[in-house]
Amino acid sequence: MNMQVHEIFTRGAVHIPQERNLQEAAQQMLHQHVGALIVTDGGADNRLLGIVTDRDIVLKSVAAGSAPRTTLVAEVMSTGVASVGENDDLMEAMQAMFTHGVRRLAVTGADGAVVGVVSLDDVIEAMVRDWVLLASIVRGGQQRERSGSVQSALHP
Repeated sequence: MNMQVHEIFTRGAVHIPQERNLQEAAQQMLHQHVGALIVTDGGADNRLLGIVTDRDIVLKSVAAGSAPRTTLVAEVMSTGVASVGENDDLMEAMQAMFTHGVRRLAVTGADGAVVGVVSLDDVIEAMVRDWVLLASIVRGGQQRERSGSVQSALHP
């Protein structure tokens, strides 16, 4: 099953400028139904600086007693975002997740610009669809065998 990243990733990465606070980040995650935001420099070209996850907010800020309204995204984000090309094979994306120890990757287009995010959940969902199809094929074959509608092999 040779699937490519462009078949499963979430287009239009949700991003936030680094100078926004964590409360704003959490609200954006809530409204966009996402667990991570791409962090940008806030300039006109929205240059990629890192990623901030709901887990980053909890472990690096809330657990430490920092105030979400005064703590900036830049203070808790992870830099050096792992990425994968939108035309890369899904196995390459999984290898990148494993190598970098992350559950999400920025997805880049041909020009290197971030075009979305692929998550471990996206990968699992795609694989489950493939396994359900495979199970249906097997189940259909078994039903045909039980009903006696299996064609016999051709003999010379």
